[in-house]
Amino acid sequence: MANLSSQEQKSVTHGDFWIPESEREVYKRALHALNGRGVRYVVAGAYAIYEHTGIYRETKDLDVFVEPEIVPDAMRALKQAGFKTRLEQPHWLAKALDGEHFVDIIFGMGSGLSFIDRDWYRFSRPAILAATPVRVAPAEELLWHRLFISERHRHDMADIAHLILSCGAGLAWGRLLERVGENWPLLLAQLHVFSYVYPQSRGAVPEWVVQELLGRASTDLARPRSDELVTRGTLVSRFSFAIDVNEWGFRDLRQERVNEVEQSREVRTIVDSDVWDERSPSPAHASQAD
Repeated sequence: MANLSSQEQKSVTHGDFWIPESEREVYKRALHALNGRGVRYVVAGAYAIYEHTGIYRETKDLDVFVEPEIVPDAMRALKQAGFKTRLEQPHWLAKALDGEHFVDIIFGMGSGLSFIDRDWYRFSRPAILAATPVRVAPAEELLWHRLFISERHRHDMADIAHLILSCGAGLAWGRLLERVGENWPLLLAQLHVFSYVYPQSRGAVPEWVVQELLGRASTDLARPRSDELVTRGTLVSRFSFAIDVNEWGFRDLRQERVNEVEQSREVRTIVDSDVWDERSPSPAHASQAD
């Protein structure tokens, strides 16, 4: 790897998912605590991308995805294992901290569009992380989740392209289309990017998927438009499209959705739980996680 820059060396195809020993022990303790309590979870983030594509990327945290109703039990297990528990953003993110190391407990999307549901676990697959049995998030859900991460400092287009290249032939494309729902233009855009990046690739994306999405795009051209100022830009990048909301007067669909989710029964149960050592003083300002 002598010809790679220090940044390029952080994202390479690697023979093993290497974790510094100090981090490894923290993650091992966290995973053992969750397993010991029978918590239903999947590992996502950089480790899941590695499992599906073989691409190793240096990371400073561990992403654990759980359903909202499981959050209090998961945090209680981590707290008993010596972690400090912090509610970072009430609609989607908690943290278990041990000094400089931490585990992200993610139970929804930062955009407020969806909670983590049972299918993340149902379609997961077994793996080993830090010498511990885990379940790894399914490629379809990972891809769907990454469609909404397009910040200036963080863009997941390459992850999506690599997932399609590595797993496309075996993806449950019908389920993925159900997942994206009305947000299908984001998937179509990424399929165009994939075709550009890999112009000779065959078989990764079924023809019927492209035809279905192109048909939707054709129909969408004829839908009536109004002069209402509304942006979905904040669903993919709250920072890059802040000017639309703060200065140009556009409705912020992300904030509207987050406000709605924060009043839900699921979130109120999490907020009212007695498992928290800390709560973020400004939860609305944290960014989307890996």
